[in-house]
Amino acid sequence: MKVAHRNIIRIVTVLALTAASTSAFAQSAEYRRGYDEGYAAGLRAAGEGRGGNSGWGRLHIEEAEYGARGSMCDARRGVRDEIERSGGGVVAHNQLCGDPAPGEQKRLRIIYRCGDSEPVRAFAREGETLRLRCPR
Repeated sequence: MKVAHRNIIRIVTVLALTAASTSAFAQSAEYRRGYDEGYAAGLRAAGEGRGGNSGWGRLHIEEAEYGARGSMCDARRGVRDEIERSGGGVVAHNQLCGDPAPGEQKRLRIIYRCGDSEPVRAFAREGETLRLRCPR
């Protein structure tokens, strides 16, 4: 009788653990499917120019340099981040890529394209704001 009781407890324990792991797996598979669908929708929206960034998927930063003559840093990543955050505005400041020329007045130089258009050049002195725009 004791052996049968132990076997029943073991079987119940195994069934309970199996049910719990199956539920966790089902939830993670559902989460993954939702994540994949959301990611694909975001890529489609960016490619069509109607995502949360209002067409910034078409705007490509080809070059972005910040600094003074002879002391420049690559500001492409900082410029892209500011464009996405602010909706097209970029302030020329040290947070773009650091301070390549301490104590000197710096400039930001950006070359960008909208889709397949000709490159556009934009310049700003330290502290000024640039507005990068793509025609719709």
